[in-house]
Amino acid sequence: MTENSGGDNDPNVPPAPEQYPPAQSYPPPATPPPASPDYSPPVYAPPPVYAPPPNVPPAQTYPPIAENAQPWTAPVPGQQNAFGGFDSANLQNFDPKTVNPLDWGIIAAGLLALIFSFTSYYKYSLKLSALGISQSSSASVSAWHGFFGWFAAIVAFAAAALLAAHLIAKLSLPVPVRLVVLGGFALALLCALLALVVVPGNTGGAGAFGVKIDKGHSFGYWLSLLVLLAGTGLAFVRFQQTGGKLPGKRA
Repeated sequence: MTENSGGDNDPNVPPAPEQYPPAQSYPPPATPPPASPDYSPPVYAPPPVYAPPPNVPPAQTYPPIAENAQPWTAPVPGQQNAFGGFDSANLQNFDPKTVNPLDWGIIAAGLLALIFSFTSYYKYSLKLSALGISQSSSASVSAWHGFFGWFAAIVAFAAAALLAAHLIAKLSLPVPVRLVVLGGFALALLCALLALVVVPGNTGGAGAFGVKIDKGHSFGYWLSLLVLLAGTGLAFVRFQQTGGKLPGKRA
């Protein structure tokens, strides 16, 4: 058995390393020229100082909080606030005996005016005459069929409700409550007087066919007029008794 002396085909013999060319040499860097004796570093100007643009008002300053300032506290139940209104605690402390009887009469007048507005307020009578035959009939309606009737009832009831809230719950307004109540009843009375001459319903042309319609007022209107007269009078008396002064009237 012959041995291979060259070892070229022997897998256990590593190959010879590759031959690389020698590393290339570079010349040393050139010596920098000497610094010029006349050279000096540049001088930079300082940045400009900021100034507010022209015509701009200065910022608003607020005074410091005083040392003796009182912190906000919740209102005490039953105590009326500075802006009017009422507290629910006043309802619990209400005593009906402290209310003047005339004030109860004012409240009752507003309530009755509203009740009477739903009764027979306007009445109409119809008469038919044709071919020698004559027939008649009548009907009535409430105050809610004409503007002045229902408006008078609403205003009077609102004035009475305002007075009740003032007496029971201590309600207050920017204007005197007594003056508002008197003005409300006076306006309601004026509307009731206008309802005396303004009766709703158009009867134009009815006479051409032998039909005659008469318009008038029923018991509900007259009762409403009476309670409005009484309510206005009582409101005026109580307005004077409580020290009220009409606007424009000298003391």
